[in-house]
Amino acid sequence: MTIAWVLDMMPKLILHVLLIIYVIDVLVVNNVVSGFSNFDSGYENVILHRSRRNYESGTGKKNSVEISSVGRRSTIFSTENSTVVYAQIGGTAALPCVVRKFNSGVVSWLRRKQEPPTLLTVGLTTYSADDRFFVEHVRHLQNWGLLIKHVQPSDEGHYECQVSTHPPTSIFIQLKVTEAVAEIIGAPDLHLRAGSILRLVCALKYSTETPSYVFWYHDQNMINYDTGVKVVPNRTSSILELQEADQRNSGNYTCSPSNAVPASINVHVLNSTEEENPAAMLHVNCGNSLNTISSTSFVILFINVFSCTR
Repeated sequence: MTIAWVLDMMPKLILHVLLIIYVIDVLVVNNVVSGFSNFDSGYENVILHRSRRNYESGTGKKNSVEISSVGRRSTIFSTENSTVVYAQIGGTAALPCVVRKFNSGVVSWLRRKQEPPTLLTVGLTTYSADDRFFVEHVRHLQNWGLLIKHVQPSDEGHYECQVSTHPPTSIFIQLKVTEAVAEIIGAPDLHLRAGSILRLVCALKYSTETPSYVFWYHDQNMINYDTGVKVVPNRTSSILELQEADQRNSGNYTCSPSNAVPASINVHVLNSTEEENPAAMLHVNCGNSLNTISSTSFVILFINVFSCTR
């Protein structure tokens, strides 16, 4: 090996050494950065986890079963935790509990109104003395829903669907009970001209179920099937129509759904003489639910006011 050969190879050796140093430097830096990143991520997870546990233990609203469900819900349940279900008084509440991963566990429902919680069902067996509670199991959907018939205001609250894993895993469903009420648009009084179309719209508020029927009453007499009366029902309202109303159609009208608090309205059908009375024409119904005031009434009202001020 001659000196000339060494001098000729020196640049190549230096280049190889520099390349090796560069590669080592990149690998070391990446590992350090990755390590810090993993540490930060892990530290963040620890902080979030500890904060969640501190919150859950501090509020007194959570329990060990619910804490364990936070991490398991996505693999055990398809139903979202803290789902809110609305049901009206007298109706049927359906609380869902779809289990994604079941194996050999047992599904139970508990009422979280007080401590200790009340056991309602285990599997398909009802343990509650109240026969309004029972489980509806749809196998192909893996739904173990809790049904509550003839819902009462006292049924409102939190219910727990628990799977017998180790430890037990749960989700919580909140039931809110509403009272459905009827409301007639234009109440409490409606005025219209004789010969106009009487059209009353009864809307259902806070209703979660379609009523089986809606009866209309005129002065305590049911008129759904009377000649000339047309009743148009749908899911959230009922419409009463009466062609060419006359004074015989004046009086109190009541809309009475099967599952809601009834509502009433006083209808005043005005003849030609009453049309000249400005006070009576303040709420005239022209058949399309619009209230108008006749120009003749305005003129008469102006003349009367002018005469009184002289």
